[in-house]
Amino acid sequence: MRRRRAGDVHRDRRFRGDVVSWVTHEPCVRRLERLGPLLEETLASEDEHLSEVARHLVAQGGKRLRPALVFLSAEFGPRVDEDVLLRAAAAIELLHVATLYHDDVMDRAESRRGAPSTHARWGQAAAVTAGTYVFARAMRLLGGLDRPVPAWAGQAVLALALGQLQETENAYNAGHQVARYLEVSVRKTASLFELSCRAGAALSGADEDACEALGLYGRALGLAFQAVDDVLDVTADAALLGKRPGSDLREGVYGLPTLMALAHGAEAEQERLRALLALDSPDDGDLAEARELILGSGAVAHATAVADHYADEAVSAAQRLPDRPARRALVQLCHHLVLTGR
Repeated sequence: MRRRRAGDVHRDRRFRGDVVSWVTHEPCVRRLERLGPLLEETLASEDEHLSEVARHLVAQGGKRLRPALVFLSAEFGPRVDEDVLLRAAAAIELLHVATLYHDDVMDRAESRRGAPSTHARWGQAAAVTAGTYVFARAMRLLGGLDRPVPAWAGQAVLALALGQLQETENAYNAGHQVARYLEVSVRKTASLFELSCRAGAALSGADEDACEALGLYGRALGLAFQAVDDVLDVTADAALLGKRPGSDLREGVYGLPTLMALAHGAEAEQERLRALLALDSPDDGDLAEARELILGSGAVAHATAVADHYADEAVSAAQRLPDRPARRALVQLCHHLVLTGR
């Protein structure tokens, strides 16, 4: 993949409202600007407290990657119903947001997007209830969409739930294999990326070849995104992450750099890392040492190579699409993504 200058990384991290700056496709920008009010409206409840808790993460913004993929993918079909497209994008974003509520409870995360997590502020019961409520609102939006999008969404949610369970089952598992990790990532992360692309294409009447290319693009992009997210958990500071660095390591969720270090690091460093990960109650010093072992093992470079590989796969899939501004935006996203992890 073509690289840009290191200084471009920081410019790529700017936000324009809720819209990350890689989105230069004006129809997509306009649709994203309409998305926020629809999300707020959709999450309204007759119970004011439930409305407040359910809107907590939406109010924090976020990258809105999945809605952007819906909007960009719709550019490859002959027709666009703006209201239908907006409902589909809102539904998929809310599916994602619902998983964040439940993830934070499961991971005992204290922060999300630079603010206290929902369960840290209101308690676990409120966070779980809000996550379920957000999911229900998403399903209500999906129910009004044309086939096969609701069926695809159901399949994606089933895959996501299985992926989340498999991740939980492998918590604190230093023997977790990279191949198995990738299978979980396809379900837990890539499923909603693929759904976003296929939904946008289908709702705009795109032909079968375009739908297939966009589905492949979404899946590969999701895998690249997960690999970059894992790298950032080890390398980034709290300001960029919006949460405490090393949070996944602390909670026994061993991302790609950790698995690479355990598989490919020097034998003595592998043994020391395994010993640290096996501690019942590691303190901050233990976790800092584990992080340094991972950073010193070359595992970040290996994990970044995996992200590059899947980003290149996504670009190859996008190149099968007609040469339009939306295609160039999809390719630009791949460049932005891999740079963010460096």
